[in-house]
Amino acid sequence: MSFTSSQLFAASLVSFTIYVLLRRKQRHPFPFPPGPKSLPLIGNLRDVPFEYQWLAYEKWGREIGSDIVHAELIGIHVVVLNSEKAASDLLEKRSSIYSDRPQLKVMTELLDAGNWVITLFPYGNKWRTWHKAFYAHMQPTIVRQYRPVELKAARRLLWNLFDTPQDFMQHIRHMVGQVSLSVAYGIDAAPLNDPNIALAEAALQGVAAAQTKGRIFNLVPSLMQLPWWFPGAGFKREAKTWKRNIERCRDGLYEAVKRTLDEDRAVPSIAASMITELSEDSTEEEILMAKGLPGSIYLVGIDSTSAALQSFVLAMVLYPEAQRRAQEEIDSVLGHGYLPHFEDTDALPYLKAMMHELLRWACPAPLGAPHRLTEDDIYNGYFIPAGSMVFANIWAILHDPATYPEPSKFRPERFLDPETSAPLPDLTFGFGRRICPGRFFARDMVWLAMANMLATFDFLPAKDAEGRPAPPAQEFISYIISGPIPFKCIIKPRIPNVKESLLAALQD
Repeated sequence: MSFTSSQLFAASLVSFTIYVLLRRKQRHPFPFPPGPKSLPLIGNLRDVPFEYQWLAYEKWGREIGSDIVHAELIGIHVVVLNSEKAASDLLEKRSSIYSDRPQLKVMTELLDAGNWVITLFPYGNKWRTWHKAFYAHMQPTIVRQYRPVELKAARRLLWNLFDTPQDFMQHIRHMVGQVSLSVAYGIDAAPLNDPNIALAEAALQGVAAAQTKGRIFNLVPSLMQLPWWFPGAGFKREAKTWKRNIERCRDGLYEAVKRTLDEDRAVPSIAASMITELSEDSTEEEILMAKGLPGSIYLVGIDSTSAALQSFVLAMVLYPEAQRRAQEEIDSVLGHGYLPHFEDTDALPYLKAMMHELLRWACPAPLGAPHRLTEDDIYNGYFIPAGSMVFANIWAILHDPATYPEPSKFRPERFLDPETSAPLPDLTFGFGRRICPGRFFARDMVWLAMANMLATFDFLPAKDAEGRPAPPAQEFISYIISGPIPFKCIIKPRIPNVKESLLAALQD
């Protein structure tokens, strides 16, 4: 999407004075990293795309011949790292100065989420305290206790796919929401149309709308001073509804758990554990953490995990040979009709490789979350000023043909040969001190859902009006979290007596 003339005019008008002060010629012996030539007043505002930014930044680097590229947006420096080496050198080895977050004004001011959504926290004592509490509930030894919840949700997903296969994208989101709701709040979601998951979806739709409509305001924060009636700023009026939906979800679920504790009928959950630790002397910050941490766990992972599993269905439709090989492995090792459990993970190496390939081929967060540099830095002869917004282009790294030959193709076998295997795509979850603490939980959920879907169903292309196969496009949405563009397919049971088998599985 390109900027409209009114948006460019607004950026110029409001930011002129700030720009004059900030856009001084850099008196430094080292240059900025290479990038498009900036224009007077607006810098690179016209160069930075709002659609598929990861593709554009990868192209810049390839054309310039640099694994680090730079743009300037009215005094705001944007630096993109297109190689794993650059990302590791800066975001991991120099994490003490690259672990901050830029303040995304749409989220922090309009949605008031900056004080309780841990992903948005600046690097500091509050982040350390909350991160420690988050990790305490998400470390590898702890997430194993969530596996019965994940297994129950995976079985329910199979039934929903059997019952209404055309709604597979909604069923996947419901499964992820069901697991997150149970782990965070101890609430067992209804099989379909659960009101608590509906609350979460309304909240997430608000976040998506705010981030989409307010992208220029995040890049040029001074535009937040514009009144709602100014061209391009009308979404600020809608933000009141989005903020209300987010807080209804967070506070409503917190109060529901408090009631179950008061009535001595609470189910173990992260929220119940944190509320139990509160006392009459608890500070406002401690109470906010008991509300916000379960809320972050519930909301933050739904989009990314759902996107990964929806991309999995797309991959199975587009790459039937990979689907067949995974199904043959399940049938030969576990038996045809057997529904996999977590204990089967190591016995299914191709399926494990398929999960790695999925996270590489369709990485859910192509640019990750932005980092903010807190001190001036020099890297490979380039000057990166303090305050720069720094992105790791995860998509570009995981689609580098030098590391992953034929990167656009879905080829799980690239991770199987111990002699020549490609490196595992662990960077899907971020870098350094800001790596996603929920990654172990997410991997468990993705693997189990994949294994059970493959054991139970064949995923085939939809058919056109003449009855011929009509494969979907290998296309993904342009957003912070990127899943496949909605598509149609045929989901066909592949095990005998599927209805009876699924009903029995639901009773386990």
